[in-house]
Amino acid sequence: MVPRAFRSHPANRNTAFQAVRPAGFQPAQPGLCRLEACWPHRQDACVPRAPICQIAFTKLSSLFTALLLLAVCASGAEPKVRVSLSSPTVGVGESVDYELTIEGAEAPRNPPALSVDGLEVRGTSQSSQLSIVNFDVTRRVTITYTLVPKREGKFTIPEMEVQVDGRLLKTQPVMLTVTPGESANEAGDFAFAKIWIDKKSLYIGEVAAVEVRLYVDANSITEVRSMPTLNGDGFTTQQFGQPVKRRVQLAGKTYALASFLTVITPGKAGKLNVGPVPMNLLFSLPGRNRQRVDILGRSLEPAQEMIVTAPALEIDVKPLPVEGRPKDFSGAIGKFEFEATGTPDRVKIGEPVSMKLTIKGHGNFDRIGQPPLADPEGWTPYTAKQQFTGGENGTTVGVKTFELPVTPTARKSTMPVFAFSFFDSEAGRYVTLKNAASPLTVEGEPVPVAVAPTPKIENPSEPPKSEPKAPPVQDILANLPDLGAASAGFDPRTLPAIFFGVMFAPLPLILALMAWRARKLDGNAARLAALRKERTALMARVKNASERAEVLDAAVKALQIQSTLDSGRNGIEWDIAAILDSRKLDGGGEEAVRELFEARNQLLYAGASRGGDRIRATERDRVLEAVASFEKSPRR
Repeated sequence: MVPRAFRSHPANRNTAFQAVRPAGFQPAQPGLCRLEACWPHRQDACVPRAPICQIAFTKLSSLFTALLLLAVCASGAEPKVRVSLSSPTVGVGESVDYELTIEGAEAPRNPPALSVDGLEVRGTSQSSQLSIVNFDVTRRVTITYTLVPKREGKFTIPEMEVQVDGRLLKTQPVMLTVTPGESANEAGDFAFAKIWIDKKSLYIGEVAAVEVRLYVDANSITEVRSMPTLNGDGFTTQQFGQPVKRRVQLAGKTYALASFLTVITPGKAGKLNVGPVPMNLLFSLPGRNRQRVDILGRSLEPAQEMIVTAPALEIDVKPLPVEGRPKDFSGAIGKFEFEATGTPDRVKIGEPVSMKLTIKGHGNFDRIGQPPLADPEGWTPYTAKQQFTGGENGTTVGVKTFELPVTPTARKSTMPVFAFSFFDSEAGRYVTLKNAASPLTVEGEPVPVAVAPTPKIENPSEPPKSEPKAPPVQDILANLPDLGAASAGFDPRTLPAIFFGVMFAPLPLILALMAWRARKLDGNAARLAALRKERTALMARVKNASERAEVLDAAVKALQIQSTLDSGRNGIEWDIAAILDSRKLDGGGEEAVRELFEARNQLLYAGASRGGDRIRATERDRVLEAVASFEKSPRR
């Protein structure tokens, strides 16, 4: 505050606030950063006051820095490292960025060296980022290696060891696919497009990564007017995701490369054409027209339109072999790993074990269902909760987990063993994986069922000897005077004890048998109730779902559950022959059910449940009629 006397003094009204801008400092409002006060009693002396804005800015900066350091010190998150590629596929001579990201730690003093035979490291850069969200501090350091492949093939960038904050962290290996590359001469000097598929020979139902590459002169300003569409017949596909952009050198010229990624799933065997893919571009070239400039100040000519088309590619599709197909094969095709863990490791009969099944690898994860028990004897499994991670557009890699309770109904020494079957497209054969049998202690014993003893026959060839018959008593009154020693066994003092002892001797056994029976019935009742509830939900999907694959899949599963309810088995009945044998169907009903299973199997192995194929009302009615005819028919 400036003294009132100083403010009112007429000689100092114009000298009260003299702004002096500090060197290198840009105030928001001139005149409010530094003051000189000339007091009334000393007109010749001006006392420089403190640069209040500069002090305030310094104090705020110090406070913010202190809070930031406090938040950083308070964050106890473990440091993590991860790696990624700017593109999973590149051509020979095209550059690709390999990024090593470190979270929760400072940058390493000596970044790890990267050396892969066939890949040249053109340069290394480093950037840092610090963010605070709700006092949650995230510190991230990214080391970028620019790689240029020298030959085509598949390269594995091995794991790297990173020393951060006194800890040794390891990265995961990454796969890079290098194609022969493109030549700018074959498509012109300005723009051209190509389709790339990681495999040219596929099986029905196998997923394959597809990349549409658009090369445009890097000196132009280009905009893709609409997302590309993959044309073709005999396969299903996902929508393209947002493109991955980078700059590449081809034939001594710089191009801006935009990669559009997706996956396809063939649905029929034979030769199939993937593409063509037309793309509508809006571009501007550098010119002398100063009326239109870009953000860099370059002159641009008026915008023009053009269509760039990626030519079609031909792929060969083979049917899945019938020989060796496992009974529980659900249509999974690819390369997978399978493991299962359970908790706790000590339970009682009737108490559930929580199992977590993990399937990871690459392939058509949408075809992977809940793996069945390898040996269901003594176990009661329930419907699992599913979760999937990965499988973004253009990728076939992911992890799928199943979490479910499994109840033992008998004494067991190991965890339940599950079986997962898939078709290995690289080896061309079916594979069944089983998890390791981990130790488990199941306490308690099932109550044995009482069995009536059979009479012992020493010599089966001889007829049993008959007991000698007592002579008939002609007159009961003659025996009354002389009862003899036999009367001692009917002493009134011992008769009640003997009678009640004989009568209630089997009571503990009966009670134990009833308890065991009740527990078993409760488990069966819970399992049957869960199956009925699941079947009701499936029928609701049959009536209300819009996609054809979802309707057919729900109808088939509803019939499988209904057949299981009819038979009373623990596991789900999957075999079509066993399902048809469980009911007395007429010719039309059996044919309708077979057509339903065949239609679902065709979609199952073609991977059409990705969506996009809507069901017609007439087909939905046929599906409902097939299910109704099965349920109305009498049981065998």
